[in-house]
Amino acid sequence: MRLGHARRDLTPEGDIYLIGYRDLPNRLEPATGMHDDVFGNALLFQDGDRELFVFSADVLEFEEAMAEDVKTVLAMRYGIDRDCVLLCATHDHSSLAMYHRTWWTGKFDQHYYYWMVQTICDCLEECRANAQEATAWMGKQVVTGFYDNRNVPGRLADNEVIVVQFRDAQGHPFAGLVNWAVHSACAGPDCTELTSELAGLVSKKLEPTYGYFPAMVVGAAGDCSDKNFRQGRGIDEVERVSSGLAEAIARIEPITQVPLDRMVVQTMYHTVAHDDFHLDLRCEVISLGGFHLFVFPSEFGGDFGIRMREECPVQGLVFGYTNGYHEYFLPAWEYGLSFETAHTEVPKGEPERVCDKFVQTSKLLGGI
Repeated sequence: MRLGHARRDLTPEGDIYLIGYRDLPNRLEPATGMHDDVFGNALLFQDGDRELFVFSADVLEFEEAMAEDVKTVLAMRYGIDRDCVLLCATHDHSSLAMYHRTWWTGKFDQHYYYWMVQTICDCLEECRANAQEATAWMGKQVVTGFYDNRNVPGRLADNEVIVVQFRDAQGHPFAGLVNWAVHSACAGPDCTELTSELAGLVSKKLEPTYGYFPAMVVGAAGDCSDKNFRQGRGIDEVERVSSGLAEAIARIEPITQVPLDRMVVQTMYHTVAHDDFHLDLRCEVISLGGFHLFVFPSEFGGDFGIRMREECPVQGLVFGYTNGYHEYFLPAWEYGLSFETAHTEVPKGEPERVCDKFVQTSKLLGGI
């Protein structure tokens, strides 16, 4: 399989309005500064005439409508199957708001939106231009001491971090991704500086070790955060935690080769309906041979990420916050323990049914 990669700065010029944390007056005013730029990282997998395009960005979420806009543009201009376009958000709570049509502050900027869509197209073109034969190597490890289940102190969430590295024909690493499950809300609601926060800063801090900026793909992080380990809030704490996480992740050695020898996409649907609430979820399981990608347009609880990987016939990677954002999907045992379960429209037990479908679909796709 061939693989291409690209990276773009997404920081606009002029006033920047922040996203994340609802109903805060400080989100109605421009950011007071910029700690660091926000970026998008792209990966393109090519299997003959089939392509899978992944764009991971330091943003809070991608609205489903935007994902569909991007799919339409990429399908019309470049002939990519709509099911093979994945827009992944790192769930950065101190990122920019201008691309988001419906965020409550109303700071949407149509010109920036068009620019962002074009930037995603530019990334695809660059990926196609530099695509080369690649092998995939993987390492994984449970990382502790920085985040856990934020609703039950002392209980691990989905703390396994998976590092995937792509190497060229000479065996040199040139691109990769980190699949982890941590809620990126470290800076806190009082932070008024733009920052790529945990995911973006970890990517930047891994570059000296890796030689490239890994795409950060957030998995089942609905109940995973640094809440029980915090030594403060704000930029200093983000720097401390991201440095510690980067050091821990840099020690994970990708020593296991994973086959990339097919591209099969299976779309799955699930409807949540009760009282006046109705939600049609569109999810996917994508097989790349030795990997299955679990594509979910919202945030799962950590138990589900662990289960999907454990029951996957190959190595599972959970792509949460991808191609949309809808509600919290947490385990039944957490209902009544958290803000998330108190405010979600998803009934108790419904997330387990979604997870069942992911597991069944993965098993139907089978092994290598």
